[in-house]
Order: sequence, then structure tokens, then C-alpha cells
Amino acid sequence: MTPRELADAAKQILESPVMRKVFSDIRDSLVVQLESTAMDDIQTHHEVAQMLQLHRRYQTMLSRYVSDNALDQHKRKQDSFIEKMKERLA
Repeated sequence: MTPRELADAAKQILESPVMRKVFSDIRDSLVVQLESTAMDDIQTHHEVAQMLQLHRRYQTMLSRYVSDNALDQHKRKQDSFIEKMKERLA
């Protein structure tokens, strides 16, 4: 999978109403689980906190694929422009 294909797929996931709902529902269920766990159940609190962090990492990673590709495209355009200007001046 090319970086462009990866970025496009990640963008589709992030913009999909279904996936937004999935992400929201997962987070909500984890928060409910955390809230309903006994105060002295440190192990479960820790596990749910880890799942919440992992949940956030999925979304962050998808966003990073999209933004990294956008930065790469901008850099390629900039490099191309610089090369064209060097050719004109040479």
C-alpha cells in the first residue's frame, strides 16, 4: 500500500459516519465501565485506562497517516518548484 493509498483509506475511516459512531460508542462504553467499577478495583481501572489510551492512539495514528501524506505532497511540490527555479536561473 502506497503512502497515498494509506492516507486516503485513513481519511475515509476518519470521515465515515459509521466509524465516528463506532469510535464514540467504544469510548462511551469504556467510560461507563470505568465509572461503574468499584473504587478499590485498581486493576480494572488500569486496564480500562489503557484501553482508552489505545482507543485514542488508533484515532491519532489514522490522523497522522493523513497529515504525513499532506506534508509529503507539499514537500514534493516545493522541491519541484525549487528545481524549476534553479533550471530557469541556470
